[in-house]
Amino acid sequence: MRSRFFLLLVIFLVQFSSIFSQDCSCPEYDVLRNKHIQSGSNARPFSGQLLLSDNIICKARGDEWIANEYLEESNFDTAEIYFRKAEKSYKQSGCSDSVFVSLYKNWAQLHYTKGDFGKAQEYSFKLLKAAEISGNPHEIGVSYTMVAQLFNQTGQADKGIVYSRKAVFFLERIKDTLKKSDLLAKLAKRYLWHYQDTKTSSSLDSSELFSYQLLHLARLTGRKSSISFAFSNLEGIAWERGDLKKALVFLDSSFLYTSSQNYDVLGTNFFDKADIYIELKDYINAAKMADSSLHYRKLANNRTYIAEVYDLIARIGKESGNYKKAYEYKEMARTIIDSVRNVEKAKEVSELERKYSQEKNEQKIKSLAQQKRFYLLLAVAGLLGLTALSFFIRQQSLKNKQRILETEQRLNRARMNPHFFFNALTSLQLYALEENDGKALATNISKFSHIMRETLESTYKEYVTIAQEKEFLEEYLGLQTIRNPQKFTYSITISQEIDADEIIIPSMILQPFVENSIEHGFAGIDYTGLVQIEFEKSGRDLEVRIIDNGKGLINGPRDNNEHISRASQIIKDRIYLLNIKLKTKASFSIGNNSAGRGVAVLIRLPLLFKQDIKS
Repeated sequence: MRSRFFLLLVIFLVQFSSIFSQDCSCPEYDVLRNKHIQSGSNARPFSGQLLLSDNIICKARGDEWIANEYLEESNFDTAEIYFRKAEKSYKQSGCSDSVFVSLYKNWAQLHYTKGDFGKAQEYSFKLLKAAEISGNPHEIGVSYTMVAQLFNQTGQADKGIVYSRKAVFFLERIKDTLKKSDLLAKLAKRYLWHYQDTKTSSSLDSSELFSYQLLHLARLTGRKSSISFAFSNLEGIAWERGDLKKALVFLDSSFLYTSSQNYDVLGTNFFDKADIYIELKDYINAAKMADSSLHYRKLANNRTYIAEVYDLIARIGKESGNYKKAYEYKEMARTIIDSVRNVEKAKEVSELERKYSQEKNEQKIKSLAQQKRFYLLLAVAGLLGLTALSFFIRQQSLKNKQRILETEQRLNRARMNPHFFFNALTSLQLYALEENDGKALATNISKFSHIMRETLESTYKEYVTIAQEKEFLEEYLGLQTIRNPQKFTYSITISQEIDADEIIIPSMILQPFVENSIEHGFAGIDYTGLVQIEFEKSGRDLEVRIIDNGKGLINGPRDNNEHISRASQIIKDRIYLLNIKLKTKASFSIGNNSAGRGVAVLIRLPLLFKQDIKS
């Protein structure tokens, strides 16, 4: 019996040790990669050898290699299939997350190329975690720059530069010259982007420093691609400083070292050269450079960059007076990026369309004038043009009125959640039965009736004072505490600079987010929730913050995100109506609370006073 026990123990220990002795590397991969590079032939025979290996990491490397080949051919669907196979093998290996570094980098690149920045950022953060586990300073630095790049692309330059600064720390820890050059190139570009978004002069200086460091290393190693990139980035810096001649010299230097297969750099260089020619008002050469840039962007098949070139061609058309071309390419760019149509973009496109229609009418007038008497037909055409223009303006006015009406109707349908009224009445009923406190019950019923009246009146009352909004929120939150005793606390603070009885805000604009914090942010938490509502003055704007310490957005339950979407749509509609009617620039943002757990909502409104609306 004892010998049998020892035998089982030995078998268990052997199996246990085999799990932890799993080889998490694939030496064959580097050997085959070098053979492939030296041969210059197709990669499939080399990657196929890895798929035949007994080492599961080698099989994963093989699938990943094949996926990369398809990614370079812009065959995204097939690339995804092989990336998934590689990911499955990595997971089955039982190795640490460090084996996912190259895979997550490729996933992020794939989604970035497709223009799906949300997915790209998701994999960039996964990459950062895997790189930190690996302890490789180059991979960690590159991961930080990829996160920074995604923040830049989504209009969050200040967040992006924070991650770029973290990447700088790892430069000195990288001993390999080529890898150091790679990180220098990424940092030079990120700092240039930050300057372009924020005009922070120190970022431009940093970009220049990293570019010259890259150029020095690249010349030492003779790496032409890095030399080309360094000159390309120095061109961007010279452009920002207004030295167009120097910018052209840097660009021509970059072209000298650029491979004909490096579609990204060629696309960027031709784009930048077109930009310079626009500034020089040489629209013929600008158009040629833009066409070349579009050619290489299409070869690289990066939809985001293609849209940028379409915008560039539209700008050339507009500057040169070719409004038809400007309008067509602006629409092509808008179709690709599929962005939310805001007022400023609508005005820009409408203006291009108007100028294009005007140009078309003028050409028609000239054609008719050659056949009949010029002045008579000009008068007729002018009358027709005025009629058409009047009809067009009337149609546009009706469309705008219809859109505003639809928005107002949608707002009226999206008032306070009806479940709240039912639940609140039920809570008051229980309160009456359990507490038997008539005075307190009457007070709470009064609060409830006031909330109902304010909700119904808000369908035709556009604005309320901050004092009225505070009173409404206190009553609403008071009833919520009856429904959810000891579940949360709240605070409402108003800056001393604010005259709460005179400054007004759109009615019912804050309640949906407060409701979201209570009903969804605090659902299932094992601590006391806190809702903070703060009113502050910022220059000529009013800033309202709604901050909770609930579960937050990331990895939150599905209904929480749906409710956030509902609250977001309500405030989008309110801000749209406000900006249309008063020609203001109100805005809002929603994100996880950077100071702790929970959600932080920032609403920026213009400072409006009672007399402003009356006048």
